[in-house]
Amino acid sequence: MIHVILTGLLVTSAWYDWKYRRIPNAVTLSAVVLGLCYQWHIGSLWTATMGVLGAFVLTVFPVAAKGMGMGDQKLLMAVGAWTSWMDVYTLFLQSMGICLLSVLFFPRSWSRLARNLHVMAAGWKAHRQLWLPEVGSSGFSFPYAVFLLCAFLLRQAMRMLGES
Repeated sequence: MIHVILTGLLVTSAWYDWKYRRIPNAVTLSAVVLGLCYQWHIGSLWTATMGVLGAFVLTVFPVAAKGMGMGDQKLLMAVGAWTSWMDVYTLFLQSMGICLLSVLFFPRSWSRLARNLHVMAAGWKAHRQLWLPEVGSSGFSFPYAVFLLCAFLLRQAMRMLGES
């Protein structure tokens, strides 16, 4: 049942992230609350709480560096509310790996990434401040929910293959 709920959450979020480049709070925050309530009901509230906190800690730096939006952070926290710290950690690493592979296969982002890194370095050199680009113009701006969905579906497919 949890896998069906997470699939629906991730498909909905990936669609919003792909189309609008944002994930509505109504989707992510309600998923966090419902996940924590469900985990409390089955007696796994501590596991879910660690999943939410772990997701927050994993995404603090990417959000601060504007490489990830707060909607992406809340989405990963919602996944943590329905699963555990280990699931969140594994999905985060797998989704980042898929994201890095996509950067390699889509060279259109390379020039934007190089320009942004140059601006950041120039700002640091001149003023000892890290100038970060806006999220929409960032070379790191990708629809993270899509990569998280891919990692989740890949993981589910591997589990199904392992069971057969």
